[in-house]
Amino acid sequence: MRSRSVALKLARQFLVAAIPILSFFTPVFSQAQQPQKLNIAVLDFDSRGGITKDEAVTLSDVFNSQLVQSNEFIVVDRNRTKAILAEQGFQQTEACSQVECVVEAGKILKVQKMFFGTIGKVGRVYNVTIQMIDVETASTQLTESQNHQVDLEELLTDVIPDMAATVTQKITGRPSKARVITSGGSTWYWYVGGAVLVGGGAAAFLLKPKAGTITPADETLPGPPRLP
Repeated sequence: MRSRSVALKLARQFLVAAIPILSFFTPVFSQAQQPQKLNIAVLDFDSRGGITKDEAVTLSDVFNSQLVQSNEFIVVDRNRTKAILAEQGFQQTEACSQVECVVEAGKILKVQKMFFGTIGKVGRVYNVTIQMIDVETASTQLTESQNHQVDLEELLTDVIPDMAATVTQKITGRPSKARVITSGGSTWYWYVGGAVLVGGGAAAFLLKPKAGTITPADETLPGPPRLP
């Protein structure tokens, strides 16, 4: 009986000593399980024929904001990017679409990955090409290029956000979070990975009637009787 009480006492002492140690390591383990976010920055897209430099800069801002909203990266603020580069005497020009130029900017900003791109128009078709450069190895690790026959407004509201979601999914391997599209007073959420479109707080599905499903009869008024 006495040995049992001694064993219980030792067990209590062990638990009292172990609880603080476990509470210390629990956050460490949880942090280790979470993937580390990449430090990234986005340079102004290079404008080609059919698009102005200001329009290209605006589209760069949209792409940058979509990466921020994904919550998958540590994104250097666009204004801060320009300020840091200016302080270091780095002048971003239209020629900064070369890997060497992008890598130099990435080293100044002290980021891991740099995004840059080109946007041009041939006839009625816009070409958008976005690339991701690894600053350490100076290698191109991702290229996303698309052609769209759309208006410039659609490039801003649809094409660039969709490309940002696609790029995010390719890098992380996870379906991108929803991006919000506001149209006609309704809010729609497009989940890129899940391919689910939800609008107005309810999901709308286009389904064919299943076998055995009773289709409601047409409730329109009957026509006048036919005379023999």
